[in-house]
Amino acid sequence: MVWGVIEYHSRTLLVRMAGTLNSQHYIYEVLEPVVLPYLQGLATAIFQQDNARPHVERIDQRFFVNHQIELLPWPDRSSDLSPIENTWSMVAQRLTQITPPATPPDQLWQRVEAAWSAVPQGYTQSLFESMPRPLAVVIPNNGGYSGYWFWQEPYFTEVYKFNHLILVVNMLSTK
Repeated sequence: MVWGVIEYHSRTLLVRMAGTLNSQHYIYEVLEPVVLPYLQGLATAIFQQDNARPHVERIDQRFFVNHQIELLPWPDRSSDLSPIENTWSMVAQRLTQITPPATPPDQLWQRVEAAWSAVPQGYTQSLFESMPRPLAVVIPNNGGYSGYWFWQEPYFTEVYKFNHLILVVNMLSTK
């Protein structure tokens, strides 16, 4: 499992996790060592995450309250609003262009890190700047699907041709 954060002016390093993400892993491998210091380095920040089970368990919510991390309320059915999806798409696109495909996990990890680092910050900024359009659709739709898919469909299709890459909201899993 690979986890990362994008922000208008920067991004975190990726976090590589073994196994399935659960609340304990999320707190001890992501929130405490990565998210907390990262957010503390910003003047103001609102943390956005989807409603995946490890993100919304009571223990996780308590972590956010205890550390005074403001969360952006997230509609149950609007994963299409997450700007990081485009970033994962670009990472996946770069990985599909590399031949031969990586077979050892460490080689794949190096390629994922390189692809993540190669995403231009200007691209990430454009994702944030484009948010008003899908939000204008989701709000009157009571949080339902906006019809906006941030990733480019051909890249998404290409990703599934690789059996070692599975995209999920806010994460890239290297199974």
